[in-house]
Amino acid sequence: MDFFSLTIPNKKEFVSSARLLATAIAGLSGFDVESIEDIRMAVGEACNNVVVHSQDSDKIDLEIELGEDNMRISVVDSGAGFERHLAEGIDPDKYEGSGLGLFIIDAVMDDVEIHCGDENGTTITMTKKR
Repeated sequence: MDFFSLTIPNKKEFVSSARLLATAIAGLSGFDVESIEDIRMAVGEACNNVVVHSQDSDKIDLEIELGEDNMRISVVDSGAGFERHLAEGIDPDKYEGSGLGLFIIDAVMDDVEIHCGDENGTTITMTKKR
């Protein structure tokens, strides 16, 4: 298993760096074009969530584990965390506000895990299978 990591400032102008790293690794590892686009979108949404919702975190950590048959990506912040159950009651077809990033991530990735600590930030771990 290969491991990659990148730490970027929690600023919108650096989100593209995280997307570029993830898509470059996916492309070099044999993922098809559709899967690469799914990975790009999911990483962008996860990082944008940090930028918008976790201003008290000064950085975003991107961790990528490349396995034989999958790519596991974690986006980690050190902000205040959130309560995921508050988003679970939202119907994405009728919702008109911001905050659809988690629905998009769930739709394009094969597995998504979210771990939130009270004061320890949030980790979104996404897996894409080949």
